[in-house]
Amino acid sequence: MGIVHILPHELVNQIAAGEVIERPASVVKELLENALDAGSDSIAVEITRGGIDLIRVADNGCGMEQDDLETAVLRHATSKIKEQKDLFSIHTLGFRGEALPSILSVSRADISTRPHKSSKGRAVSIEAGKVVNKTLKGMPEGTVVEIRDLFFNMPARKKFLKTTATEQRHIADIISRYAIACPSIRFLLTIDGRTVLNLRQDSTLEERVGSVWGKGLRSTWRTFFQERPGLCIHGIVATPEETRPNRSGIYTYVNNRSVRDQTLTSAIIQGYRGLLMKQRYPHAILFVEIDPLEVDVNVHPAKAEVRFKNGSAMFGLVANTIEKTFQTQHIESFPSAKDTPSHFTVQEHMPLQYKSRPLPAMDQGSISQKILFEQTKTTYADKAVIGTLHSTYILLEGHSSLYIVDQHAAHERITYEKLKSIYTQQSIQKQMLLTPVVLELTPVEYSAFDEISSYVSSMGIETAPFGESALAVRSIPVILDKGDIRAIIFDLIHEVLQENSNTKDYLHDILASIACHASIRSGDCLAASEIQALLKDLDDIGSPLTCPHGRPLFKRISSEEIERWIKRRP
Repeated sequence: MGIVHILPHELVNQIAAGEVIERPASVVKELLENALDAGSDSIAVEITRGGIDLIRVADNGCGMEQDDLETAVLRHATSKIKEQKDLFSIHTLGFRGEALPSILSVSRADISTRPHKSSKGRAVSIEAGKVVNKTLKGMPEGTVVEIRDLFFNMPARKKFLKTTATEQRHIADIISRYAIACPSIRFLLTIDGRTVLNLRQDSTLEERVGSVWGKGLRSTWRTFFQERPGLCIHGIVATPEETRPNRSGIYTYVNNRSVRDQTLTSAIIQGYRGLLMKQRYPHAILFVEIDPLEVDVNVHPAKAEVRFKNGSAMFGLVANTIEKTFQTQHIESFPSAKDTPSHFTVQEHMPLQYKSRPLPAMDQGSISQKILFEQTKTTYADKAVIGTLHSTYILLEGHSSLYIVDQHAAHERITYEKLKSIYTQQSIQKQMLLTPVVLELTPVEYSAFDEISSYVSSMGIETAPFGESALAVRSIPVILDKGDIRAIIFDLIHEVLQENSNTKDYLHDILASIACHASIRSGDCLAASEIQALLKDLDDIGSPLTCPHGRPLFKRISSEEIERWIKRRP
């Protein structure tokens, strides 16, 4: 008997599910696209426990007749294409007939549907891809799909899902993206009984973006439009001062399909060239309307990516259009390093800014403390201070080396250790703000903040809901009286969105972010006494080698290395 055999039908569907259905958000995306293709103008999504217990998508689209309902649950059943040439003129969001049976093969599901002009609806119940019941059902026109116990028969896949909060964020992101693409359609998202999105029907694009991004950003928007034969790009970009520490604020669409396309995203960022600070990313929405023959939407199992026939031309068009949008609005760029005057300051001329802060010694434990100085003990205060460079680096002279110390990183580590001590002793002092700071968040950002809200509160930052997707900061720790609380909150949200681990140390991230914003900055001039106090504080906390983010505090250059540079020794 041969060793090559045909896979069982159930296993084939589960393999397909592994390619198409990565997580609950994948299910929502596919069902949402089906609802949009059905001509719906109202879509309601209900989620329980991150979509594992329940995903319910109800629409008022065209519905299905009985024969179509029974066929739709079969693999590769579709009404979108009939022959090969149709693959090159796709105008719908779904077309392969692969997603629904893949979803049904790894869940327990009920599908109810009533076509227009029909007096009754029909329903089927499916478990692991097999129909277990058929019935008549009274219901409004449209279709309701209920997916329960997702991955109940694939425990390995279920084990690799992230936290409930993380899965909810992905779902909110998918719905937000399609809600922006379809402003004329009503969208309702309910998570564990709480209304997260309730977007009215027949909105304009600007109104819909305001509802998702927050109306506070509206004054920063710039619209753009560029048309060529067979191609049109248009959208909304926010001015450079409204940025995020990640790319979550960049939405790209091709023929109204939400995609994560590297070419388009990179082109948008290129359009902001010279306007953004390092590692900051813009708010931007880009719609590309293109002849289907010029783009392949069939290059990714979940249809999340596309491939343009002429990607370089697309990149150039998008980048140039956005760049010109800001040129016509006279947007000023942020100062760059080359604009900073070069100077060297001797210690006697340094004005007073830094105040000594005696701190208890704390050992982070995760950093290998190598001996980088000449002495057996790692020390800072016993080195001679010979000046500063660019009001950013402290220059120290050791027995046979030059040390360049980053003043911000050094003070950041000191502040971090102080915050750890305060947190451990539960002695945080906070102050109420006369005027609360209101932060407009997207549904995804709001969900991310929910995950760390208890940690934030424990550090003396008190917040309260302010509308559906905004926060009001009412108090801050005293140490942050001059810090940028908005930047801190968004930095923390960014850390959550990174999703590096299910066991991420959010407390460390919060302490590190607060320390960063409460510390002296690059460009702050320090007096000689302040530098000595800073160096002493470093020694008092155990002479650390890195800041809380892992960056080195200093660079050591030996005398021998310097002499080789200037050819004084071979």
